[in-house]
Formats: sequence, C-alpha cells, structure tokens
Amino acid sequence: MILLLIAFLFSLHQVCVRKGTLKANTLYGTFISIVTTTLLFISLSALFVTNLNLVKLKSFVEFAVIAGILHFMLARALFYQCISRVGANVAATLATTRIFFSAFLGYVLLGESIDFKTTVMAVMVFLGVAVLTFKVVSDLYGIFLGVSTGFFTALASVYAKECMLTNFTTTWLEAIVGTALGYFVSLLIFSVFLIFYKSSIGNSIDVNLKNYLPFVVGGFFVGFGHFLRYLALSSYSVCTVETFISIYPIFTYILSSMFLRRSEIFNLRFFFAAFLIIAGVEFYLAH
Repeated sequence: MILLLIAFLFSLHQVCVRKGTLKANTLYGTFISIVTTTLLFISLSALFVTNLNLVKLKSFVEFAVIAGILHFMLARALFYQCISRVGANVAATLATTRIFFSAFLGYVLLGESIDFKTTVMAVMVFLGVAVLTFKVVSDLYGIFLGVSTGFFTALASVYAKECMLTNFTTTWLEAIVGTALGYFVSLLIFSVFLIFYKSSIGNSIDVNLKNYLPFVVGGFFVGFGHFLRYLALSSYSVCTVETFISIYPIFTYILSSMFLRRSEIFNLRFFFAAFLIIAGVEFYLAH
C-alpha cells in the first residue's frame, strides 16, 4: 500500500508541475518547489531534533546529502525541463527508465540480484520507450532529459538506501531528517545557480506568483512522496521500490486526461507504449 501511495503522490506532483510550466518559468518553478519542501521537512525535523542519536550521524548526513542533490535538485530540474518540453505523460514514460537503471546500479553498487523477471521487465520498459520516442516524440533533447531523470533518480535511490541503513535513530525519523537534509543542501546549491542564471538574462522574466502556485502544491505532494520512499527503501530493495513506484504513469494518464487534456498527447501509439511499460512492471511483480 505504501508503494502505491508513493506512486499516486508523484503523479499528483507531476500534474501540478505540468500546469505550472504552462504559464510560469520552469527554473523558477523548480526553485519554489524545492523551497516549499525544504521548509516543510526542516519544520518537521525541528519538532523531533531532541530524539536524534548522533553516534552514526556523519555517515547518515553524507548519504542523505548526496541522495538529495541527485534527486531533489538534479533529477527534479531535469524532469521539470522535460515536462515543459514534451508534456507530463511523455516525461513520465521516459523517466520510467529508472527501473532499468535501478536494477543495474543496485546490482553493481549494492549487490542486489538481477533475475529473469528483472531482465524481461527492463526489455519491455525500453521497448515502450522506443515506441514512444521514435513514433510520438521528435524532441531529442526532451528524450535525453527524461532518460537522464531516470538515471539520476535510480542513483539517488542507491544513496537513499545506504542512508536508511545507517540506523542512527528510528526509521520514520530517519526518513524525515534525511529528506530535510537532502532538500536543504539542494536548495543552497540551486539558489546559487539561479542567482547566476538570473544575472545572465537580466529581468526579462516576469515573475507572477499566482502562476507558481502549482509548484507549491506539487512541492507538498512530492515531499511526502519522498518521505514514504525513504521508509520503503529501509525495507525493500532499490529495484523493487523504483519498479513499483514507476506505475505512477497510470495515475498520471488518468489525472492528466481530466485536467490537462488540451496540452497532453493521447493517441493509440502512446497508449501502446504505456501498455508495454506497465506490462513489464506487472510481470516483474507477479508471483
């Protein structure tokens, strides 16, 4: 149930981001989303700071910071740019390559096994991506952004797994503090980047705060999604977590058909690509 909820929260976040990118600047939207989640989890961490066991804190912080930078800043920035170029549905499908990357990285870095089911799943996922990218999407840079999102998301999960395995306090508190640390460092780095970016373009971007509200709402959804993801990684393998989370395109399709019909891609080829990817996930999960 927790993995299903994570997928649903990620879908809500994705639809919010797509609505935001229709009117607002994507980089500023990324910044606002990171600020929202950072403030949320720093506040939650402050409530329980006296409960922390500092003996193993150093290793925990290192893993949490690396995982946060990779996912909360780098992967998110790539994903938002991908959504702004190719739409929420296509971006969701491209980012599903995280399944293959998580299987590979889990095997290489964590010693997790790659069995027949994992191999079949990876093949079906990439067949789906091939159908989508070569038949529906002509934006090669958008494709690169989506696949890169999948890679850095999977790599971040490896470090998040290591973070949760340090066991320096209770699991739920580790998830809160780990999320807060990752977002805080990501915010600092992204803020510096944004300062230089803004100075290079001057004041050509009109910042209308109302247009950025979807990024704020999306920040709440994705923040709690990552909190639950950290909890899940303490109990399941990286490949299992990332595979199951990757069913979120199902929810995205449903939500986007309700709220983003005019700006999204809906045709038979697209749904065939989605079918291949989702079938691969289901095959992997089948007993």
